[in-house]
Amino acid sequence: MVQTARPSADSTDGGWVNESEGTTLYTSIDEVTADGATTHIYSTDDGSNDTCIVDLASIDAPGSGNVYIKYTALGEDNMGMGAPGIEIRLLEGGATRGAAHTDTNVASSWGTEVTSSAIDVSSVSNWGNLELKITMTTNSGSGMDYLKVTQAYLETPDAAASSTATPMALNTYQQMRND
Repeated sequence: MVQTARPSADSTDGGWVNESEGTTLYTSIDEVTADGATTHIYSTDDGSNDTCIVDLASIDAPGSGNVYIKYTALGEDNMGMGAPGIEIRLLEGGATRGAAHTDTNVASSWGTEVTSSAIDVSSVSNWGNLELKITMTTNSGSGMDYLKVTQAYLETPDAAASSTATPMALNTYQQMRND
């Protein structure tokens, strides 16, 4: 089993907007199943990288196993000079945790969910203070090309199992001693 931490609030919008050109981003990328053009966020490649940051819902510290960033994105190349790329980082309280996932060859149609390489999260101390930093990396700078993201989340193993065996054994031992 796995836990998923989906976007729960906006932290920084940058030049990103949602499908209606509004500035509430997280509700357009928090779905369980990617819905493509129905809800998404996008940034225009105007020659500068553009970053947004979304808070992630709180999860429990995971058990052992790999942690991944998963997303569905589309790059539109309307000028024939190449679509913009994407970089996604996991943040904890603004500090980067693990390596960034970078893709300069974003899919040109919806439907492909991308999974990052496993992320080293050994330095994460507060699983309720995580964010995703999504950056459109410029390519043509034409102002006509777009990076669109319809889904982004963190996937971890289930929470580490806690054991009640030790406290129960101690309680039984104390009861036996008192008899």
